[in-house]
Amino acid sequence: MASKAMEVARQAREARDTSFLFWSERGEVCCATHAPYPGSDTWNWERWSPMTDEERREWTRILGHAPQCEICG
Repeated sequence: MASKAMEVARQAREARDTSFLFWSERGEVCCATHAPYPGSDTWNWERWSPMTDEERREWTRILGHAPQCEICG
């Protein structure tokens, strides 16, 4: 799974796709441009992964607004 997540992140980063969100185990949310580089120490140690549609819906349900990049947003 980790390698698939890193490949998705690399592709989104290369496309500069700011609509694709990632989040860390600590709860940070960033777009592909602002998330740590896939495979880097930060990416691995903080366990970054793509935010799924279900996680986005749950976020919106609980917080009352859609998730967004902490840097762009």
